[in-house]
Formats: sequence, C-alpha cells, structure tokens
Amino acid sequence: MKWIQLSSLIGVIRNYVSNNQVIMIIKLNKEKVSTRFYEVINNEQVSFRPKPKEYREFSDEIYERYNSLFSTEDKFNSAVIEIDPDGAYSEKYFWDSEQEKQDLLGGAEVFFQWANERMLSLIFEFEQDNNLLPTQLDADDELEYLSSWDSGVFTFHVNEKNEVEYKIVLTKDGIERVLEMPLKDYFIEGILNHYQITHTILSDEWKPWNTLIIKSPHNSIPYDKVDEFVRYILE
Repeated sequence: MKWIQLSSLIGVIRNYVSNNQVIMIIKLNKEKVSTRFYEVINNEQVSFRPKPKEYREFSDEIYERYNSLFSTEDKFNSAVIEIDPDGAYSEKYFWDSEQEKQDLLGGAEVFFQWANERMLSLIFEFEQDNNLLPTQLDADDELEYLSSWDSGVFTFHVNEKNEVEYKIVLTKDGIERVLEMPLKDYFIEGILNHYQITHTILSDEWKPWNTLIIKSPHNSIPYDKVDEFVRYILE
C-alpha cells in the first residue's frame, strides 16, 4: 500500500541526483522524524542531504501517518524508500522493535528532567492560586511573585495497588516544609507509564524500583551530576 505522496519529493531529489538510485532511510518516534538520503554510486551508499524545507512537507505527512497508525496493526516506525533514476520507486514501512526499545530507553533516561520541570511549574501554579507565594512590587509598581523555596525533594512511590504515593518537601533558607499539593492526572500517568516501561520492555536495561527520589535544585538538573540529584530505589 502506498501511503505517502512522493511525486514532489522525487522531483526535489532529482535536483540533486539524476543518474543514480537514491535510498531514503526514515526513522520515527513521538519526538521527531529522522531521514537519511543516500546516492548509490558503484554499489556504495554516499550520503547527501537536500535542504530541510524541500522535504518538510513529506516529513509532516509521514509523521501524521505514523501517529494515525500507531495503535493499529499497520503501525510503523521505520521506512525505506528506493528511487530509481527513471523516477520509479518502492516503499517499505515496518516496525523495528529494537529501535522502539532504544527510543524508549532514551526517553526513560531523561524522565527525571521532565518530572522535575513539571513539578517546578505545578508548584508555582498551586502556590500562586492559593496565595502561598511571597510578593513585592517591581519598579513599575506591578505585583511580582517571588520564590517560596530554594530546593526541594520530590518522592514518588508506586505501591502494590499501582497507585502513586508522593511527598513534596521544600526548603527555604534552611527551613523545610511539606507541601500538600494534589498532582495532575497527566503527571501521575507519566509516573505510572515510566514505571511500566522500565519493568517490561526495558526490564533488562533497568533495575527494579518502586520509588523515585528527585532532589530538585529549583532549576534543571545537570546531566553530568544526575547521580547527585536522582535516585531509583526498591522498598
């Protein structure tokens, strides 16, 4: 089945390569579309790259198709398109399980950053809505919100009922306090999805855990110091 309209893209490619076969290798995930172009010269694949704007429409279309089929038996995350010098072409769309695993692993390894950044936003919104933030007037006599904490510890525990228990401890000027704040449904779903993925598809890459502890510096967590700020433990 030919899912994607390629005529305009073939025209673009022929502006770069007119006498040899071209192979396109496409990898997709929820974050991006990665496309590599190769010209076949004397049985060797030589990389080249059209200008991004010239194949953006194709990328948008294949990404839309990827999303629309993601939960069906026709799902795919890889494609190979071969274009002959006369313009004839073949398409192959397929699901690459190893690629899926690597994509999931890449996302899982930076999940802590998503959780930390979401918590920064959620805490600010909650404290603003509940008049818990200190304020002052700025130079224009307009209300300015100040930070209510310098650092924090966020603990998320997945219990035997597959529910998320959590505790938020914030510190300001050396004084700790517990913030009683409800978590948004999407955040809880994110924790549970992370737990499920790391215990199934990524179980051979990830040690068992049921508690995630994030020491937040009230900023992004430095990637070169993750071990100082993030812990996964099994209780």
